[in-house]
Amino acid sequence: MPMSDIAKFQAGKGTPAAPCRANRRRFLIRLAGFAAVAALSPLSLALASADPMAAAQHLLDAGKIEEAVVSLRRITAADPRNERAFILLGRAWAQSGKPAQALAAFREALRINPADTHTRMLADILAQRPILEEPVTGAKHGEKGGRRSASRLEKTARAEREAFVAESGRPPRPTGPFRLVIDAGHGGPDAGGVGASGLREKNVTLDLALQTAREIQGAGTGMAIFLTRMSDIRLSTAARAACVDLYAADLFLSLHAPSVDDAAVSGVHLFTRQGGGGPDAVAQAVAAFENRLAGAVPGFPRAGHHGVEAGLVRDGMARRQDVDSARYAAILEKGMGGGPFSGKGGVAAAGLSLLDAVDAPAVFAAMGFVSNAKDAAVLADADRRNELAGSLARAILSASRAAGGNAPG
Repeated sequence: MPMSDIAKFQAGKGTPAAPCRANRRRFLIRLAGFAAVAALSPLSLALASADPMAAAQHLLDAGKIEEAVVSLRRITAADPRNERAFILLGRAWAQSGKPAQALAAFREALRINPADTHTRMLADILAQRPILEEPVTGAKHGEKGGRRSASRLEKTARAEREAFVAESGRPPRPTGPFRLVIDAGHGGPDAGGVGASGLREKNVTLDLALQTAREIQGAGTGMAIFLTRMSDIRLSTAARAACVDLYAADLFLSLHAPSVDDAAVSGVHLFTRQGGGGPDAVAQAVAAFENRLAGAVPGFPRAGHHGVEAGLVRDGMARRQDVDSARYAAILEKGMGGGPFSGKGGVAAAGLSLLDAVDAPAVFAAMGFVSNAKDAAVLADADRRNELAGSLARAILSASRAAGGNAPG
């Protein structure tokens, strides 16, 4: 997918360049204000009403999903070759919790334009096809055909997935629910961290993601919950980040159980791009491990932002998202503490490529460490894992209430 680096300026203090930076900040604020006024001006609304596609985009951006679907279906019926309308229709269906219809719309867009790699990536995310396990050397007890049999943890995750999907047909609250994307780290051939007992991070994160979603679902709050993966598939960093736009997320929460060299590291550690206590030894170790597995490089480029003005707006949005991310992380940390682990967790900044790629408030949660024997024992125990998921769900609900049901502003 073609992407371009975004030029970032550093806001220093107490330097001779401070007046220049102040001017940049004032320009950024004015630019954001102009954009907001333009988006809400009678002229822009009049243009949207005159152009059915613009009107549908406006409805989708305003969160009026059902109206957007009606408008887009009318457009596609009149113009079956309108690729953009099918893409928007796919987004609208995805945001309304109807992945099958979204997938059909994206596939129709791909039939019109097979070269659209971004839409193909979104279709792959929605398809959620699990891959076969990698071959093992020599079949052992419980293995057939030279492939590893599903563990009890994987079977539990499958059951959670079926239950979650069965309950996902409830319509969200009409007032505009808080929109949460839960990302189960790793998957497919990327096992993530592997503990001494053979416990795989990818299986832990999937089960925790599904259980947490089910706990929130059972609370009946009407929160809109989406998962980047619900089966054993591998997603690139770009694909995980694309889910933020696909589902119009208010918060992106990525769950992990990393493996680090220091076997004493334990507990629930929450990482954001900025804020917290600043980078520490645990944050650096986790970032090194996760970025290596993701094949990441520093300064992961973002798509769709070009030119000085766009860079300034993007930089301002990123700073606002960093503030919101830090707020969410603090609420989650207060709700969970160190979790059911022996070690003390905390909140810190970390140079994680995944957080750099996400255009929304985002928190990377290390839910214990498979490299710590005691943590791994907790994560391998179904009851303790359920306790951890329940604690996380309650903390997320607290974060949602603090945001007033929508993203903080």
